[in-house]
Amino acid sequence: MFNTSLSLEFKSMKGLFITFEGCDGLGKSGQVRLLVDELIRRGHKVYTTKEPGSGLPGGGSPFGPLVRDAVFHLKATGRTFPPDAKQLYLLVDHIDNVSRFLPSLAVGDTVVCDRYTDSAFAYAAVHTPPTSPAMLRMWKQFRGRDPDITVLLYATGRRVIDPVYGVYENIGWALDRARKRIGLEEGKQQAKGWNDYAAQRLIQRSYLSLLSGQNRTVIVRVAEHDSELEVHRRVMAAVDKKLANIPHQSRCLAVA
Repeated sequence: MFNTSLSLEFKSMKGLFITFEGCDGLGKSGQVRLLVDELIRRGHKVYTTKEPGSGLPGGGSPFGPLVRDAVFHLKATGRTFPPDAKQLYLLVDHIDNVSRFLPSLAVGDTVVCDRYTDSAFAYAAVHTPPTSPAMLRMWKQFRGRDPDITVLLYATGRRVIDPVYGVYENIGWALDRARKRIGLEEGKQQAKGWNDYAAQRLIQRSYLSLLSGQNRTVIVRVAEHDSELEVHRRVMAAVDKKLANIPHQSRCLAVA
């Protein structure tokens, strides 16, 4: 883990740090945008970022596009890349991202990040082969500042009884939505190794196991036909409730 002096440095930072997590296709990027807009309306100076980086303004590390190519798109070109090397690419992106947003937290600004280290652990089992214990230890070592609030978007669906997979909620609609992305996101899902329904259910269970019971976690349920604004209202209600219990962040609450 981090040495004591670095841990104390993180704890002394005044800024608010919020992360978003969840399986594919739940609209995290849209919810990040809506939350950031609301925080700016309340007077925050906000640094927006994501992992891995997109190469766009507010999109995290500029190395992100190289990382995304190495992790997501090499298979489509017929090239290969060792699994641990892919994870090292993702970790480099993460370390660089942390180094870029820490100065904002140090001066009291707010940082909102679309995916953070929780993704590395939630997705570990669905990589082929699974992320090695050695790589997961490195993720823990270079984790960085813990979020004050982590918003977990949690997909819901109808109950299914399956002879192979047992009883589960059918959240396949989220993956179907992810597969239909357009613009810069078009085709992204097809290049991923977890582009199937069982993998998405495993990712969601991993997130729930990882984040349930942690003080920083708020779980926001998302159904197939929920509008973006409906989900945003749930996010804001959950975030404001959490902020009320962070004494130095009570100023973040909306003024009636």
